[in-house]
This record gives sequence, structure tokens and C-alpha cells, in this order.
Amino acid sequence: MSSPPPQPPPLRMRPTAALVRAAAIGCGALALAVLAGRPELIPAGLPLLAWALVALARRILRGEEQGIPTPRLSVNRRRLEEGGTAAVRVAGTPGMLVAATIPRRGHTALGPRHGSLGADGTAGLRVSAQRWGQVSVGPVHVLVADALGAFRAQRELPPLTLQVVPTATVLDAPTEVPTPIGISGAHLSSRRGDGTALSEVRAFRPGDRLARINWRVTSRTRQLHTNATFTEQDTEVLIVTDTTADIIPAPWAEPGTPTSLDMTVRATSAIARHYLRAGDRVSLFDLGHLIGPVPAGSGPRQLRVLTDALSRAHRDDGTLRPVRRLRSVRSGTLAVVCTPLLNPATITQIGDLVAHGADVIVVDTLPPSIGDVSVLRGRPLRSGGAASERFWPEAWALRRLLRRTTVRELREAGVPVTAWRGPSSLAPVLLSLSAARSAPRRRRS
Repeated sequence: MSSPPPQPPPLRMRPTAALVRAAAIGCGALALAVLAGRPELIPAGLPLLAWALVALARRILRGEEQGIPTPRLSVNRRRLEEGGTAAVRVAGTPGMLVAATIPRRGHTALGPRHGSLGADGTAGLRVSAQRWGQVSVGPVHVLVADALGAFRAQRELPPLTLQVVPTATVLDAPTEVPTPIGISGAHLSSRRGDGTALSEVRAFRPGDRLARINWRVTSRTRQLHTNATFTEQDTEVLIVTDTTADIIPAPWAEPGTPTSLDMTVRATSAIARHYLRAGDRVSLFDLGHLIGPVPAGSGPRQLRVLTDALSRAHRDDGTLRPVRRLRSVRSGTLAVVCTPLLNPATITQIGDLVAHGADVIVVDTLPPSIGDVSVLRGRPLRSGGAASERFWPEAWALRRLLRRTTVRELREAGVPVTAWRGPSSLAPVLLSLSAARSAPRRRRS
């Protein structure tokens, strides 16, 4: 049986500067009135002294000499999608003024705008996450004061972590796969067996199910006939993510333009959601050690496990990470590689997947603004700064030209490459693969 979490120490209320001034001025005015014989000073100091005495008596009657409970920080939801909002609640003692301040983090929006709010007893704020990952709420600075403003205390509450999962994008693409390899699922195979798609009507054989007897043909031919069907199979979808480096957009790109890591994570989430809803088994393998591997699974639980793994990824300082090699893959697996196609080791890994018999699709996650110098036509380039800043556009333009050779070689090898532009990015590739699966093939002699 787990023990309850330790309670934080109580807040010790300290006199405010207003209380000290009121007591000092009130006592000084009364003393001066008595010593100097000037009774007109009594009305000037008596209200301040009375306010100080009332505040002190109120504190004694409420039993606040030993301190008050520390306000509690809570959120209504720890897991939300990109663009979602979580309500942050700082609950203090009723009858006390509670002022809470939350520091603003990157890619978050606060409500109120500056993250500060005062309220009676409980302060409620809002945190909107605009980017996937871990979002830290806090440390929250809390100031507690009594109703008269005579005593106050302040403390920093430890931060809470919100888990922001990628947006639940639904792909506008078919669910057919080139090579179904399972024994049950949603994909129609060429093998006859238990299923719902009609293959042919044939004569009844011993062992056929009575429920599949075609009574219309039987009554017409005076001989038992049964319906033969195609089996429905599933497949294993392997999503390979390239997180070896995070490529940021060009300086002239619009604010909020996603980086290569953002595009990779969002594409991975959309592809996994698409095939898990179709009943397939989906696994995840990360080449850059940023996202832990997710074993193959199916159903809503697998979708939650995978999105949790994506949201736990942390953005580091942009250092280049070594590529982790995928040892083996089952023949016929649909492998979707989300990569900006800049690391030679990743290109080698794509070749290994093809050599193992996987059906490989490459999703290009390089930001479109990288290497695009069309926006610079007619505009003078900056001549100051370091050399890396002066030649940044030209260097990336040359790198994109070199990358075109890689894309052409992959396509010539039978590996389709499509750029990630949203939910409809994979539709042309999957339609072509589905058509290639059903197209006639030349028989080898």
C-alpha cells in the first residue's frame, strides 16, 4: 500500500509594508498628540492604528499565527492534442486573495495573456499547447494575502508536465497494401478461404459449410453448390522515423512553420492512425534514438502507446545523432520511412529494407523553405555576419540539388518518394501501389 504524498509546509504570513506603515504612523501620531498637546493629530493616526489592530485581531481569530495551508496546483487534463487547452487551478484558502503567475514557455499560449491572475480563494488559468511534446507548467509563483492586505506570503509551486500528442490527422488515402501477409484482416487477398468477398460458385464438397450453400444455383441445377470466397488478410506496417537531426525552416519562412522533426512526428502519427483503424499491425522504429521503439500491435491501445511515445520525445540542442540500424524485417512488410533524406546512413537503411523484401515508401519531411532561393530573387543578400550566415541560402540550395539525385535513384529503384504536405500526401503513392498489386504480371519462364 503506497503512502500518501508528503504535505508541503504551511505558509507563514508576514506583515506587509502597508501594515508596518499604518502601525508606525498611527502610534506616532497618537504619541505626538499626547506629548505635544496637539489633539488634532488624533483623527489622523487613529484610523490607521484601528485598521492595523483589526487586521491583527482578525488573524488571531482565524488561527493564522502558525501559518496557512500551501495552495495546491492541479490541471484538468495531463494529456492533450496540439492546439488543445488545459485548465490550471491554484486552490488556496477561502477568504484569501490568491495571485498566481505562470512563466510562458515556447509554443504555448496563456490565458490571461501574460499568465497572471488574482482571485478570491482559487485562481484559474489556461495553457494552450501549440506544439507536440512535453510542456512544463510552472514553476508557478503564488502570492497569498488576507482580505485586508495586512499579511501575505509567497511560494513557488513545483511544475507539472503536460503530454501533448500530435494532431489527430486522418489520411485521405486508401487502406490497401501491396502484400498482405497476415491470416485475418481487412485486406482482400488472392487466396481462397473464409471471407466475405465472393470468389466463385462451385459444386459442394465434403467439409464445406452448410451456411455457404447457394440455394438459387442449387435449385436451378438440381445439385448442391456453395459460395467460395477470398480470405481477408492484414499486414504489418513498419514506420521508420529519422530523428538524427532537426532541420529548422529558412529565416524567411512564415512564423510557426514546422521543422523536419515536427513534420516527421505528425506524419508518423497520421500514418499509424490510418492503418490501425484499418485493423493492421503497426510498429515504430526510430533511427535517431529520440523516440523509443514500439513493438507491433493493433487496435486503439496500440494507437495510444504510439502517440505517447511520440509525445515523450524531447527536442535537444540540434546535435547530429548516430543512426541505429534495423537488423531485420519480415518480407512483405509495408515500411514507411519518414526522413528528410539528408543522412547517407538513412539512405543505406532504406536500401536494406528493400533488400529484405519490404514494400518501402519514403515520406520526405524536409521543410519546403530549405534550399528555396526563389524568394531572394530581386532582393540583395545580407553582406554582414559570419560566413555561414552570408552563404546559408546558397549552401542549402546546393544541398537540395544534390538531394534530387538521391530521390531520382530511389524512384528508379522502385521506391516511391512523396513529400509530406498534409493528409492527402500519401494518396497518389498508395493508389499506385494498389493498382500495381492488381495489375497483370508477366510469367517467368
